[in-house]
Amino acid sequence: MNSSKRIVAQRYASAYDALSKTNEEASQRSALLNEVSAALLTQQQTMESPRLSLQSKKQAVRAALSGAPETARFIELLIDAKRYDLLPEIARRVEDLLDQRLGIIRAQVFAAKQLSEAQKKQTQDVLAKRYGGSVKAEFITDPRLLGGLKIRCCGEEIDGSLQHQLNKLQEELTK
Repeated sequence: MNSSKRIVAQRYASAYDALSKTNEEASQRSALLNEVSAALLTQQQTMESPRLSLQSKKQAVRAALSGAPETARFIELLIDAKRYDLLPEIARRVEDLLDQRLGIIRAQVFAAKQLSEAQKKQTQDVLAKRYGGSVKAEFITDPRLLGGLKIRCCGEEIDGSLQHQLNKLQEELTK
């Protein structure tokens, strides 16, 4: 996605997030938008078809979201603005804004093997202390790592893997 589309997606996400007055409301709206985005993704070809009128597309959205009229109007606005293709990115960015509201930090933790619950908790505690917030980590098993952890959090990559250490050692020895 190019930078202008990212900027537009961020603006729409901020506008959608601003509809929420409380954290609970923001959480519900974010969850709903993610569900809708995933459901409409299966209808992507139909929703982007030039053969289907804008009115028909909007009616389909209104019918599917009769219990959530504000979200339906938001998606109709995207359809009118010919920005419907940005819906998955907008939903992701709304979730990021919700995390900011709630003080949640997301991380990806890669390990060579499945970590125990104690190891997962310890990793989250260390990250929470380092970054100052509540951490929600996604733990991913990557057998290419020989050992150790590789962590992505807050735009940083911390590579404490054995593979990385061996690469550094090889660099030192070949200098």
